[in-house]
Amino acid sequence: MDKLLDNGRSISLLDYYRVLQVPRHADRAVLRQAFLRLCKQHHPDASTLPAAVASERFRMIKTAYATLQDPAARRRHDAWLQQHSPATVGPVEIQTVQEHPVSPERPLSGGEWLALMLLSCTFLFCAGLAGILVLQQS
Repeated sequence: MDKLLDNGRSISLLDYYRVLQVPRHADRAVLRQAFLRLCKQHHPDASTLPAAVASERFRMIKTAYATLQDPAARRRHDAWLQQHSPATVGPVEIQTVQEHPVSPERPLSGGEWLALMLLSCTFLFCAGLAGILVLQQS
Protein backbone atom coordinates (compact mmCIF):
# COMPACT_ATOMS: atom_id res chain seq x y z
CA MET A 1 0.00 0.00 0.00
CA ASP A 2 2.82 2.42 0.80
CA LYS A 3 4.91 3.57 -2.10
CA LEU A 4 8.60 3.03 -1.43
CA LEU A 5 11.17 5.72 -2.09
CA ASP A 6 14.55 4.89 -3.60
CA ASN A 7 16.06 4.61 -0.10
CA GLY A 8 13.52 1.97 0.97
CA ARG A 9 11.43 4.16 3.27
CA SER A 10 7.76 4.52 2.54
CA ILE A 11 5.98 7.76 1.73
CA SER A 12 3.81 7.33 4.83
CA LEU A 13 6.93 7.69 6.99
CA LEU A 14 7.36 11.31 5.97
CA ASP A 15 7.31 14.03 8.58
CA TYR A 16 5.07 16.50 6.80
CA TYR A 17 6.33 19.34 8.98
CA ARG A 18 9.80 18.73 7.59
CA VAL A 19 8.47 18.50 4.05
CA LEU A 20 6.91 21.97 4.45
CA GLN A 21 9.87 23.18 6.56
CA VAL A 22 7.65 24.51 9.36
CA PRO A 23 7.59 23.98 13.14
CA ARG A 24 5.06 21.53 14.57
CA HIS A 25 3.07 24.35 16.17
CA ALA A 26 2.64 26.18 12.83
CA ASP A 27 -0.82 27.64 12.30
CA ARG A 28 -2.79 27.59 9.05
CA ALA A 29 -1.32 30.90 7.83
CA VAL A 30 2.26 29.71 8.32
CA LEU A 31 1.44 26.43 6.59
CA ARG A 32 -0.04 28.29 3.63
CA GLN A 33 2.98 30.60 3.33
CA ALA A 34 5.36 27.64 3.40
CA PHE A 35 3.21 25.76 0.88
CA LEU A 36 3.16 28.67 -1.57
CA ARG A 37 6.90 29.29 -1.18
CA LEU A 38 7.74 25.63 -1.80
CA CYS A 39 5.31 25.40 -4.72
CA LYS A 40 7.12 28.27 -6.43
CA GLN A 41 10.47 26.57 -5.85
CA HIS A 42 9.53 23.02 -6.78
CA HIS A 43 6.75 23.34 -9.34
CA PRO A 44 7.69 21.22 -12.38
CA ASP A 45 7.31 24.25 -14.69
CA ALA A 46 9.66 26.41 -12.61
CA SER A 47 12.19 23.90 -11.30
CA THR A 48 15.56 23.13 -12.85
CA LEU A 49 15.20 19.54 -11.62
CA PRO A 50 14.26 16.72 -13.97
CA ALA A 51 10.50 16.64 -14.56
CA ALA A 52 9.96 13.33 -12.75
CA VAL A 53 11.84 14.49 -9.63
CA ALA A 54 10.12 17.87 -9.59
CA SER A 55 6.70 16.24 -10.01
CA GLU A 56 7.34 13.85 -7.11
CA ARG A 57 8.52 16.65 -4.83
CA PHE A 58 5.58 18.83 -5.82
CA ARG A 59 3.22 15.93 -5.06
CA MET A 60 4.86 15.46 -1.63
CA ILE A 61 4.42 19.17 -0.86
CA LYS A 62 0.72 19.06 -1.85
CA THR A 63 0.13 15.92 0.24
CA ALA A 64 1.87 17.41 3.27
CA TYR A 65 -0.13 20.63 3.00
CA ALA A 66 -3.45 18.82 2.55
CA THR A 67 -2.72 16.63 5.58
CA LEU A 68 -1.65 19.46 7.89
CA GLN A 69 -4.50 21.78 6.84
CA ASP A 70 -7.12 19.13 7.75
CA PRO A 71 -7.43 19.10 11.58
CA ALA A 72 -8.36 15.40 11.80
CA ALA A 73 -5.59 14.30 9.42
CA ARG A 74 -3.11 16.52 11.27
CA ARG A 75 -4.03 14.92 14.62
CA ARG A 76 -3.49 11.45 13.10
CA HIS A 77 -0.14 12.56 11.66
CA ASP A 78 0.92 14.08 15.00
CA ALA A 79 -0.08 10.90 16.84
CA TRP A 80 1.93 8.82 14.39
CA LEU A 81 4.96 11.09 14.85
CA GLN A 82 4.72 10.73 18.65
CA GLN A 83 4.71 6.93 18.36
CA HIS A 84 7.81 6.78 16.19
CA SER A 85 11.05 8.32 17.25
CA PRO A 86 13.12 10.16 14.62
CA ALA A 87 15.98 7.76 15.38
CA THR A 88 14.02 4.76 14.10
CA VAL A 89 12.23 6.49 11.27
CA GLY A 90 14.38 9.08 9.55
CA PRO A 91 12.01 11.47 7.79
CA VAL A 92 12.78 12.14 4.18
CA GLU A 93 13.07 15.83 3.39
CA ILE A 94 12.74 17.50 0.06
CA GLN A 95 15.85 19.30 -1.02
CA THR A 96 15.94 23.00 -0.37
CA VAL A 97 16.46 25.78 -2.86
CA GLN A 98 20.11 26.09 -1.89
CA GLU A 99 20.75 22.57 -3.16
CA HIS A 100 18.99 23.18 -6.49
CA PRO A 101 18.62 26.90 -7.01
CA VAL A 102 16.13 28.25 -9.48
CA SER A 103 17.61 31.22 -11.25
CA PRO A 104 15.58 34.41 -10.84
CA GLU A 105 16.52 35.10 -14.46
CA ARG A 106 15.02 31.88 -15.79
CA PRO A 107 13.24 32.08 -19.13
CA LEU A 108 9.48 32.59 -19.02
CA SER A 109 7.35 29.53 -19.58
CA GLY A 110 4.80 29.34 -22.38
CA GLY A 111 1.97 29.96 -19.92
CA GLU A 112 3.69 33.04 -18.55
CA TRP A 113 4.19 34.44 -22.07
CA LEU A 114 0.53 33.80 -22.84
CA ALA A 115 -0.56 35.57 -19.66
CA LEU A 116 1.64 38.58 -20.48
CA MET A 117 0.28 38.71 -24.00
CA LEU A 118 -3.33 38.55 -22.79
CA LEU A 119 -2.68 41.28 -20.22
CA SER A 120 -1.07 43.48 -22.88
CA CYS A 121 -3.98 42.95 -25.29
CA THR A 122 -6.47 43.72 -22.53
CA PHE A 123 -4.62 46.92 -21.63
CA LEU A 124 -4.47 48.04 -25.27
CA PHE A 125 -8.16 47.25 -25.77
CA CYS A 126 -9.14 49.25 -22.67
CA ALA A 127 -6.93 52.17 -23.70
CA GLY A 128 -8.48 52.16 -27.18
CA LEU A 129 -11.98 51.99 -25.74
CA ALA A 130 -11.24 54.90 -23.42
CA GLY A 131 -9.89 56.89 -26.39
CA ILE A 132 -13.05 56.24 -28.39
CA LEU A 133 -15.24 57.35 -25.47
CA VAL A 134 -13.23 60.56 -25.06
CA LEU A 135 -13.58 61.33 -28.80
CA GLN A 136 -17.34 60.70 -28.71
CA GLN A 137 -17.83 63.09 -25.80
CA SER A 138 -15.96 65.94 -27.48
